[in-house]
Amino acid sequence: MSDFAQAGLICTLQRLNDSHLARVETELTELARARPIALVLPCHGRDLEQPAFARMLEELRGAAFLHEIVLSMNEVAPAALEALPARLAILPQKTTLLHHEPCADQRAGKGRNVRAAIAHLARAGECAIIATQDCDVTSFQRTDLARLCFAVAHPQLGYRFAKMYYSRVTDRLYGRVSRLFLAPLLHAVVRVAGHHPLVDFLLSFRYPLAGEVAFTRELAAELPVSSGWGLEIGQLCAVFRRVDPREVCQVDGGSGYDHKHQPAATALADMAAEIARELFTQLAAEGLANDAAFHAAVAAAYRREAAHALRRSASLALINGLPFDEAAEQEMFTGFARALNPGA
Repeated sequence: MSDFAQAGLICTLQRLNDSHLARVETELTELARARPIALVLPCHGRDLEQPAFARMLEELRGAAFLHEIVLSMNEVAPAALEALPARLAILPQKTTLLHHEPCADQRAGKGRNVRAAIAHLARAGECAIIATQDCDVTSFQRTDLARLCFAVAHPQLGYRFAKMYYSRVTDRLYGRVSRLFLAPLLHAVVRVAGHHPLVDFLLSFRYPLAGEVAFTRELAAELPVSSGWGLEIGQLCAVFRRVDPREVCQVDGGSGYDHKHQPAATALADMAAEIARELFTQLAAEGLANDAAFHAAVAAAYRREAAHALRRSASLALINGLPFDEAAEQEMFTGFARALNPGA
């Protein structure tokens, strides 16, 4: 059972039981008659051929609370693109396909997909609420999506922005970029620069890198969308500047939420480097230093914070009887430190 503790600047909506899930779906379907809901699925061509995507379509067949589903894609093979309308025919919702040709900026994929889908929905003006959902979630359940949308749709709750969080654990601990990089990096910034409203806001989120969010159409339309792996951090920083924290919440997506796992060293280090660049850019916009001395000080503090994070992860794995490869995690942490300060 989840806890009910409230910490940080935003409300946390834990999942305390499963008995409420059917009621949430039913009530959300009624609420959506007055405030229709659209779902954005940002997708890379390779995701279309994975079992996770096929399973997601099966789950979405029963999502009566959704008015429209926008599949916004890049790098889709011609044969897969031609087959998509037939695959999506099982969905009862209105479906829209947006396909984007390759561009010079290879990092633009997901960011461009999300940006184009939101622009389409804003122009159409049919849906009052927009949600985004990553397409590589092998454990996707529409009830988790319903809870996320419910937080924004229900007038008594009154949230304008909701972000899902979940534990990245199945047979072992995952979520290494969050555990070993972003959380320690934010604490490192606090060590160097002291508490700052933006950093405290980001630290309020249990899983700031989650791609699953719901927001009002008006808010979605005015938020800038970053490219590459900085998308989620950039989005939260934009929300911080535009929305009262009392109108922001995070919603428990349950346990066993299983994403596609990135290959270890190089892909995750590249991801960390992009996240760091986005974070430093956002901190500079808030008036914090963005020079070599600040970066070096944060990098040194990060090493200390990441060492603590590594020990905590090892303890968590041990008490839960999960395997933990400390050497591999140490190597990952070293790669993250190098990505943060390449010249060191």
